Amino acid sequence: MNVIIMKQYKKFFDANLKRWNELVDINAKSKFYDLDGFKEGKTSLFSIEREELTDVKDKTLLHLQCHFGMDTLSWARIGAKVTGVDFSDKAIKLAKMLCNELQIPANFIHSNIYDLPKVLDEKFDIVFTSCGVIGWLPDLYAWAQIINHYLKPGGIFYIVDNHPFGNLIDEKFKEEFRIGYDYFNEGKPNRFDDDGAYVDTRIQIENKTTYDWFHPMGDIINSLLEVNFEILFLHEFPFSFFQIHPDMKQREDGYWEFQTFKHSIPMMFSLKAKKKNHL
Repeated sequence: MNVIIMKQYKKFFDANLKRWNELVDINAKSKFYDLDGFKEGKTSLFSIEREELTDVKDKTLLHLQCHFGMDTLSWARIGAKVTGVDFSDKAIKLAKMLCNELQIPANFIHSNIYDLPKVLDEKFDIVFTSCGVIGWLPDLYAWAQIINHYLKPGGIFYIVDNHPFGNLIDEKFKEEFRIGYDYFNEGKPNRFDDDGAYVDTRIQIENKTTYDWFHPMGDIINSLLEVNFEILFLHEFPFSFFQIHPDMKQREDGYWEFQTFKHSIPMMFSLKAKKKNHL
């Protein structure tokens, strides 16, 4: 199945990879990622992640779509035995450099997650992923199978990401909330052609085109239920980890919330699931 996925979506993956490889250096130098602060000991993890995924000390943790490894290494700093995976070779190269520079024990692997079983043979206590990740994945049911494959019986899967409802917002309308995308999209990717980097739109990007898949909440939950998981909780939040809309303003805790909209809407969700001991 994974071979079929890689062939079917190759042109989309290739375009996204070019974009993300170009973004690595830009993101590493940005105020948004604050790499200098991280090197001085600041965690890159948000408060919700730390409050909801607490028992990590001495646990093995697999971080899917880890970018250049700041969150992975933040978990290692508080005692997890970590492995980070990303499809960007430049991101993994930087992650390994940070690992060596900061002397934080970690393992980083360059792989598309659908290909991961070809290069990683290990079981983990925790599988973690967060902040803008599932939109880059065309098939959540294959994704859930990968997670199940790598978790030990009784292991924990945890995710924080954009809420499917919040993804519908049309960012071009600055004064109000309008629907700009299809919620039910039959698995078709949205094409975006952005000139600027997301950490600073003033920085011009050569690789402008990306493809993003919007997944209904039902697919997120059902993909996990279909394999071997018990959903422990699903939480929804009226704020985001990123400025998705111009009306948003950053709070002291790092999250972004709307300023003028009259009604609260879900912009982010967290989900925690446990792998069942038996089928």
